[in-house]
Amino acid sequence: MEHMTQYVRRDIWSLEEPTPWDPVTLGYARAVDVMRGRPADDPTSWDYQAAMHGTYARPPAGADWNQCQHASWFFTSWHRMYVYFFERIVRSVVTDTGGPQDWALPYWNYSTGGPQAALPPAFREATWTGPDGRGGPNPLYTDRRAPGANLGWRLPQRAVSFEDAYSYTNFSGAPLPGFGGGQADPTQFGQFTGALENRPHNVVHDLVGGPTSGACQGGLMSDPNCAAQDPVFWLHHANIDRLWTNWAALGGGRANPADRSWLDQEFTFYDENGKPVQMSASDILHTATQLGYRYDDQVAAVTSLRSQPLAAVGGAAAKAAPQPAPTMVAASESGVELGAGTAQVRVPMAAGAGAGLAVGEPQVTDGERRHVYLNVEGVQAEKHPGVVYEVYLNMPDGTDPVQADNFFVGHVTFFGAGKHADADGAHPATGGMTHTFDVTGLVAHLKAAGAWRAEAAQVSFQPLGLTPPPGAAAPAAAGPAPGHNARIARVSLSVH
Repeated sequence: MEHMTQYVRRDIWSLEEPTPWDPVTLGYARAVDVMRGRPADDPTSWDYQAAMHGTYARPPAGADWNQCQHASWFFTSWHRMYVYFFERIVRSVVTDTGGPQDWALPYWNYSTGGPQAALPPAFREATWTGPDGRGGPNPLYTDRRAPGANLGWRLPQRAVSFEDAYSYTNFSGAPLPGFGGGQADPTQFGQFTGALENRPHNVVHDLVGGPTSGACQGGLMSDPNCAAQDPVFWLHHANIDRLWTNWAALGGGRANPADRSWLDQEFTFYDENGKPVQMSASDILHTATQLGYRYDDQVAAVTSLRSQPLAAVGGAAAKAAPQPAPTMVAASESGVELGAGTAQVRVPMAAGAGAGLAVGEPQVTDGERRHVYLNVEGVQAEKHPGVVYEVYLNMPDGTDPVQADNFFVGHVTFFGAGKHADADGAHPATGGMTHTFDVTGLVAHLKAAGAWRAEAAQVSFQPLGLTPPPGAAAPAAAGPAPGHNARIARVSLSVH
């Protein structure tokens, strides 16, 4: 077997600890500068690579633009391929300009917290000294980020936690939303966002990007059509890929799908020579042996990283059995307007549903534990508000923030909300994005604490933005940007 060169993706903060301009970061900046000088119809150019994820520009004939896969089980596999070929293009430029021969794309591990929850320093400097020794605009900097992002303001710890995503041992299917998203045909934005995609993926996009403005005039990371124009996008997605890698190695039943419709679905990318290459999930599951890279903290596999069948027929992988639809037991009678303060909505129970709600009770048919879901439906915004909203269930007014964890559900994000609301050639309008949260344990906790009411539940939404570092001035307001008109059509509870 031919030997494959092994590249190591490293934590950007560990590289930049002594100085922002270590050889890896410097090589990346030089490559970004070179790629931006290439014409937009060159597949190895910055503009072309960014447009493959999303763009407002009209694509050249035959260009593979606006291809990103979100809110479906192709989210992880498509982005792994996308980042892999981008890395190859960048490496070819790095080595051609005298940079490290073993260059690999670093990742931004914001979940570590503390200073590492802020943008890496090299991305915050507006100017730099380029390879010719003269000063100029820093290729890694953009002012089209959230207010405070370039000042070192931090992503809140809970907002970038991956613990909820790692709690799911299923990649797809029930219990919802699953680690990796729901089964769907390839589409730029589907309807089945997985736990990893919701948090930390979407949260980081929203909080780093901030409010959007025009067609990529502001809030690059917040808009799928603009996000890959921000150089930090690629480090964010390297981290998401790292989290997928480590999740699959943890064991405990965690496994990627073995459904042929997932494994064999091909997507087109471009190598460092601008040549088209087709790849499928079956080509990229083992990054070290199939793609030639690993992470500096990669978890040692406790089980095989092979995909495992969702169902088996004669020993061969087969399509997963269709899951019955959840049964709705409660729904709000009105929508919710999201603003600068706490927004609340009452969710009345269907007759007799609230008292039992079947939390923890076995289903009659298969003995499996019944799950309770909180659904935030029809999330829309005329423009991105620049914040996310934390969701709480039955949290009393005036609750001490220390006790808020006892009522915490998750985050409502807006990355891609416009894709759901507006029809275009790639997807139909759906009336807004839906977030589904498994609240089985939380409802059981509320019952045990005497904080559950049979007649109705109360759901609260609180805005959350970046956090100033210790000693920095507090934000003027924690709420959303004006004119966003963010709203939710309905909040419901269902059981499955």
